[in-house]
Amino acid sequence: EGGPRVSPIIKRTGDATAVAPGRVVPREVMAASEEARHLLEAAQKEAADIVASAEGQRAAAVEAGYRQGFGRAAAEWADTIRAARERVQGALEEARPQIVRLALKVAEKILRQRIEAAPEAIVPMIDEALRSFQGQNPMRLVIHVNPADHSVLEARRQRWLDRQPLIGSLSIVADEAVSRGGCRLESDFGTVDATIDTQLATIERHLLGEGEKTP
Repeated sequence: EGGPRVSPIIKRTGDATAVAPGRVVPREVMAASEEARHLLEAAQKEAADIVASAEGQRAAAVEAGYRQGFGRAAAEWADTIRAARERVQGALEEARPQIVRLALKVAEKILRQRIEAAPEAIVPMIDEALRSFQGQNPMRLVIHVNPADHSVLEARRQRWLDRQPLIGSLSIVADEAVSRGGCRLESDFGTVDATIDTQLATIERHLLGEGEKTP
């Protein structure tokens, strides 16, 4: 309980198997995602309030200006307010990636600290990932993990085989390319990418909009 959750996805295209990332959703990452949304909503509301206030002042100035015969001054004031509104909206849009990136950086730091303190936190995630292969009976299943996580998982290899006896073989491979707390599963049916980096990148793209990602 309390470990990361994963809902791996395997997509097929014709006879070929396309690789799609799983969804590792640790509590810290979800909390950061919600915090990023709240920050964006608050910034948007504040910007809207500023614009509404400015528009109200503009309308009053226009009415007073024309009533007193100062049409030009009122028009200039309206242009100033319009420019201010554009600056506010532009600043908000520019700040959006930074807000999202900061929230996810904080989540990543907390998550990696938790993994260092409790290496067994990876076990429930792999339990869930293995369940995605139920009913498929792969002849070969290879789990790539960080070397620091290898011994924890190797000790459970036979238990996983006992739970899914139709798996032909199950190997746990130490892989420096996989960061701690994540894994990559390969089978006859495709690959499940459940690495932490991939999941954070997926959440970042989702928060910033389809196809948009901070550098």
